Amino acid sequence: MLLVLSLVFATMLFFIANAKGMPAKRWAFLGGLFGPFALALFNVHYRRALMRSVAHCGIIWRP
Repeated sequence: MLLVLSLVFATMLFFIANAKGMPAKRWAFLGGLFGPFALALFNVHYRRALMRSVAHCGIIWRP
């Protein structure tokens, strides 16, 4: 059961990271290692990268 769950999260994080332009292999590996915890880490990492790339006075429109 644990192996199946790890494969599901690895595959899911691979596709999410690939769609958002993040390093997909790294996040797939972390998804297989940490499972659902890696999804939370990915969201935090993506948000911080987005904030670093936008100027301080910039507006981010995310519907």
